Amino acid sequence: MNTQKYTPPLDPNLAIKVDALDDVAQEFFQERSGVRQYDGGLSRAEAEEAAWEDTLRYLEQRNSGGNAP
Repeated sequence: MNTQKYTPPLDPNLAIKVDALDDVAQEFFQERSGVRQYDGGLSRAEAEEAAWEDTLRYLEQRNSGGNAP
């Protein structure tokens, strides 16, 4: 991505992975992270880790032609 719309994840390794995502997957990650942090009561680091797992499942479903969660 050329322009950064979001604050990168706290974990530098996760930030690299998220930065490599396409715009749609990055948006998915950011939304899931926000929901898990603000609605789910997780710390930012916990929310980002959980959102990464959500994003991996989303990408797996998307790439296999399944419906997104």
